[in-house]
Amino acid sequence: MAFEERNAWSALIACVISFGIFGRPIWVGTAQGRYADTNGLSIWAWDVIWLIGGGIAVGIAVVIAFQIAFAILTRTPKPQFISDERDLMINRRGALVTLVVISAGFILAVGLLAWGMSALAALNTILAGMAAGAIAAEIYRVAIYRFGF
Repeated sequence: MAFEERNAWSALIACVISFGIFGRPIWVGTAQGRYADTNGLSIWAWDVIWLIGGGIAVGIAVVIAFQIAFAILTRTPKPQFISDERDLMINRRGALVTLVVISAGFILAVGLLAWGMSALAALNTILAGMAAGAIAAEIYRVAIYRFGF
């Protein structure tokens, strides 16, 4: 498994963990009406800030743990940390996948606002689009490395 493929797997794992741990309170808070009062959007914003900070911390921890676990399990004394032009091309296409999915989430959110939905619904749609974009990009990268589409 190449260095960039390991990074793609660890990023996918980190995304799922981060949105599971830090995104769940946002989902539950929305369902329970926690953000319905006058300070609701401010509370929502702080929950998103926790999601961002927690996601960064989880991402770093998972990348380090994944690289160490890979080296131990494969008994590789000096794993390669090299990226080539193919990796750069795959990363660029992954970024394009992210952009398309996030843009679709944003357009859907604007449509929800146009149909009279609340700002909270639009913000949650944008957040869900960002989560889907991050996960879709990593799935794309893993698929390209594994199956070579």
